[in-house]
Amino acid sequence: MADRLDPFARAALERVRKQREKNASEDPAKKFDQEARRLGDMIRRFRIDSQRFLNGDLLLPPEEQREKIQSEVRRLRSKNMKGAAANFRLNSLEAQFNSHNDLLGRRVRAKEKGELRRHQEAKAKIDLDPSRGVVIGKQLEPTAVKALYGGLQSTTMDFDRFRSYLDKQAQLIRSKTGCQEIQFRVAVENGKMRLKAKPIRD
Repeated sequence: MADRLDPFARAALERVRKQREKNASEDPAKKFDQEARRLGDMIRRFRIDSQRFLNGDLLLPPEEQREKIQSEVRRLRSKNMKGAAANFRLNSLEAQFNSHNDLLGRRVRAKEKGELRRHQEAKAKIDLDPSRGVVIGKQLEPTAVKALYGGLQSTTMDFDRFRSYLDKQAQLIRSKTGCQEIQFRVAVENGKMRLKAKPIRD
């Protein structure tokens, strides 16, 4: 049919077709549908990459995606959409994103807390190594006393007597040097375990 039309009629039909396509693209409902679909795809990608990060497949969390989604939600909000359906759809998409975002945040904090706890435990083991030295302050920490007592191994003193001895030695060194902290360590001399002390000067 179109082949039988003269060039002017064919051109007129083409203009009508293009105008219809333009009108469809400018239809607010259809345009919002396209934007909502794109936002949904962004949220799904954010969820997938968040899981990949938590599983160790990605080195960094998807911060850039998070910012783009938040910016897109704000942009759509600022358009003052008309219609309950559009608002409900955007609210649902935003709720999905917030749910994924909150979950990622909780798991990242839990992961960081676990790493911090492991770091603190490892540091505590080093700080309480009697062969490297254990720092004693004004108050005798039970863990520090136990570490030094265990390092001596074959001492004839019981734990309470050793604690009193350690406290007296620390007080004596403080009175002589003015230092508030003393490092005690266990060393081997002539085949015997000895307790060595060194004041820590500021």
